Amino acid sequence: MNYVHVPFRSWELVSMVRAVVEEAATLASLALFLGMVAIWAHVIATL
Repeated sequence: MNYVHVPFRSWELVSMVRAVVEEAATLASLALFLGMVAIWAHVIATL
């Protein structure tokens, strides 16, 4: 029998995808927070 070599097991692939999604969510959260700080800084400066 010939076996096809699979570079990743399914749980490894799921783990890698989950890590990428978590990193993307973290970066999006940080970007939103910094944007909010910039908006508040602008609002406070105009008062």
